[in-house]
Amino acid sequence: MSVAPVPIVGVSLGHRHQKTAISVTERAYIPTGETFNALDYDHRYKRTRLMAHEKVIVEYHVRHLERHGPPSRYASVAQRMPEVVHKIGQEFILVVDMTATGRPAYSLILAELTSTLEGTRIRFKHCPLTVSGVAGGVSRSPDVGFLVPRRDLISVSQILFDKGQLKIAEALPLARTLTDELLAFKPKAEAPGDDLEGWREGKDDDLVLAVAISVWAPERFLRRKDSVPFGALSAS
Repeated sequence: MSVAPVPIVGVSLGHRHQKTAISVTERAYIPTGETFNALDYDHRYKRTRLMAHEKVIVEYHVRHLERHGPPSRYASVAQRMPEVVHKIGQEFILVVDMTATGRPAYSLILAELTSTLEGTRIRFKHCPLTVSGVAGGVSRSPDVGFLVPRRDLISVSQILFDKGQLKIAEALPLARTLTDELLAFKPKAEAPGDDLEGWREGKDDDLVLAVAISVWAPERFLRRKDSVPFGALSAS
């Protein structure tokens, strides 16, 4: 059974004097042509049986990129979001990097989307996160969402890019810029502490972070190809 791609909308909110980026990335399941047998539940016969499956590999396809500012005007970004997701036209995951803004701008985006999508068939779940400039594991709290080391975010997307599993549509005006950002990123030495100022190293890290968070969230939560555990993503 084929599985539809899962759209992930990534928003990397910058400080007022920085750029803000919005991306749309699809998590796609590509058949390899290889088959294998595995125990599976047959709903028709209501029993577990050995069934044939086709192997798939996961790919991420960057379909849309845009950037705003500087200055970053959060109300304008929030108002832009419904236009972006209406073009998607289906259930999606929203991942927002709120390191620079905290909850207010994130809440503004949620309110705009919830209000605009009410009465439509488009549903979404959201994953707020804060990027740390220091090493450490992923933690979670109501204030920051998921606290994720910047190095972990970028390395996931870089590894997939190097393996050919992160693909950027060449027709996108910002495709070359994103590719250059991915290739140029070099993490600095990290020190103990809670250094959120290390969140953006370069002046134009907004695009690569928007895509990186869009890859990190599904890599962490979407474990099964036939199931999208949306409820696991909300940290509010």
